Amino acid sequence: MSPSLIDDIRLYLAEQRAILDAFPVAAVAAVADALFAAYDRGGTVYALGNGGNAGTIDHACCDFKLHPFVSEDKTRPLPAHIRRLSFVNLCGSTAELTAAVNDLGPENMYAALLEPVVGAGDLVMAYSGSGDSPNVVRALEVAAAAGATTFAMTKGDGGRCRALADICLVVPGSSRFPGQTGRNDNNFHFEDNILSLNHMLVGLLKQRVAAARREG
Repeated sequence: MSPSLIDDIRLYLAEQRAILDAFPVAAVAAVADALFAAYDRGGTVYALGNGGNAGTIDHACCDFKLHPFVSEDKTRPLPAHIRRLSFVNLCGSTAELTAAVNDLGPENMYAALLEPVVGAGDLVMAYSGSGDSPNVVRALEVAAAAGATTFAMTKGDGGRCRALADICLVVPGSSRFPGQTGRNDNNFHFEDNILSLNHMLVGLLKQRVAAARREG
């Protein structure tokens, strides 16, 4: 096995550890509170992103809708009177998205789906590595105009999303690992941490639902 190959693998893992050590925990706590508020008031969580991030949102949709509302061993659902989280994956329908792109343009693909339904009790979660993806920026603008709480997860300088979102989590660091340098700087680590964030939020929501059951 090539020593340089081992060095590259160790570089990736060392960069990951550095990001975790500097991870913006306060932003995670803030979006957890926003998630709890949306759940408590019966609001809807809308999530959106592009490319691989859209696939990760599909994974998150499964977890958010199911995992907090089953027994610890996942063999039984919680009682029917326990309110479920309303979670909408705006990336989920190829037909809907391509129709919106065809009719209204790519920059409006998510805004067109959000505008008729989003409201003041909702949480909109947006993922953009650059923070400048036009369709993500436009969706955040629509959500803000409707009075929804907005969250963005980005990297680098956070782009336009940093100023637009009520809560913005910027993944720290820079990378020398092949494939995530230049314009793609830190992109693999950014995408890794989207899944980590979503798992943290799902676990925290499960804990909150369980505590509410014990108290009530």
